Amino acid sequence: MKMWSHQEIREAFLKYFANHNHLVIGSSSLVPVDDPTLLFINSGMAPLKPFFTGEKVPPHRCLCNIQKCVRTNDIESVGDRHHLTFFEMMGNWSIGDYFKREAIELSWKMISEVFKFDTSRIYATVYSEDNKLPGIPPDDESQKVWEGLIPSGRIVRLDAGSNFWGPAGTSGPCGPCTEVFFDRGENYGCGKSTCGPDCECGRFLEIWNAGVFMQYYLHEDGTFTELPFKSVDAGAGLDRFSVVLQEADSVYETDLLKPIVEIIVSRSNLPADSRSIRIIVDHLRCSTFMIADGIRPANLGKEYVLRRLLRRAFLHSKLAGIDTVVLQEATAIVQELFSPYYPELKGTGELARQVLEQELSGFEKTLNRGLREFDKIVSHSSNIISGNDAFKLHDTLGLPIEMTKELAHMRGLGIDEERFKECFEEHRSRSRGKT
Repeated sequence: MKMWSHQEIREAFLKYFANHNHLVIGSSSLVPVDDPTLLFINSGMAPLKPFFTGEKVPPHRCLCNIQKCVRTNDIESVGDRHHLTFFEMMGNWSIGDYFKREAIELSWKMISEVFKFDTSRIYATVYSEDNKLPGIPPDDESQKVWEGLIPSGRIVRLDAGSNFWGPAGTSGPCGPCTEVFFDRGENYGCGKSTCGPDCECGRFLEIWNAGVFMQYYLHEDGTFTELPFKSVDAGAGLDRFSVVLQEADSVYETDLLKPIVEIIVSRSNLPADSRSIRIIVDHLRCSTFMIADGIRPANLGKEYVLRRLLRRAFLHSKLAGIDTVVLQEATAIVQELFSPYYPELKGTGELARQVLEQELSGFEKTLNRGLREFDKIVSHSSNIISGNDAFKLHDTLGLPIEMTKELAHMRGLGIDEERFKECFEEHRSRSRGKT
């Protein structure tokens, strides 16, 4: 199989859809515009929501692009082979134009003819009936299309938790979806006879959502109504595509992240596949993009997410003995790698360095005090850190609960989070009483 660079993947994807009557559009900022339901743009479709609802007229009925995205709901999973906070979504959309059959066939032709994936290792999932979504029928149409492309034994019907997408926020367009998985082989699997695309062991890697079939609008009250026209939202993660097309073990070994990994590893005693190295690399890439889009560390909303990412990267670098200067050098690598595709990164090197330096220098004293106290707590704890001790670290020393959880995880310890929440609420109640 041809070894594709990320640049070649980008160019081939956009060229393919441009040749199939799609207008190529640019990536939007990570900061949503007029969308209070989102902290960040978390999918290729998110900036385009008004087109799918009919609020705005799109520049063309078929669009494609590569959209930068941030998702932090899986932040604690970062460090494995595939989870990321920042990623690029290669997307194609039909807004009132083609629907299920055409979307799946477009996807299949790209997979089999352009990128020449080993199609004997391709699986597809489709939406089955789910009592959580009464009135929404199973997606038999997609099932029939796939049956004309791959053996029925490699088509898996899954419920709404896996194959009903959206909306991007608390309300908006949504619908059943069909996803494409690549079987990475038994070496990546759990060995169970039931292993398949719905297994979380990592053997089956989702490489493409071949189509979210936008038929419904979810309202804030939880009800669904039919959209005025049917549309398609399809997307493929560039990092995951690169894993397969570059025969990499993880996203961190692709040419999208390997140069950043190398600069961090060169100044540490940790192996490239260590959880700490991966967390540092992912968080620095994500933070660099956030800073370029005007986000600055603070204590609320998207600004707090940036603060959390920077501090988590700092924690792991400190425990690994990595100097903060290396973190600044890594952000420069991010800018060098991605500025050809995202011009907003150009000329932001000094700004990123200043933000990083200011945030980490302000947090270092807090972290040092917290680490010393944490070690004392661990010395008289068994397998669980009490909620009272976790709250003491938070309230007295300013160590965020997320940081305490991270430290506990690294020591193989748990935290009594329920008691921590009780302590937090008791403190809030006392504070209100004083005002």
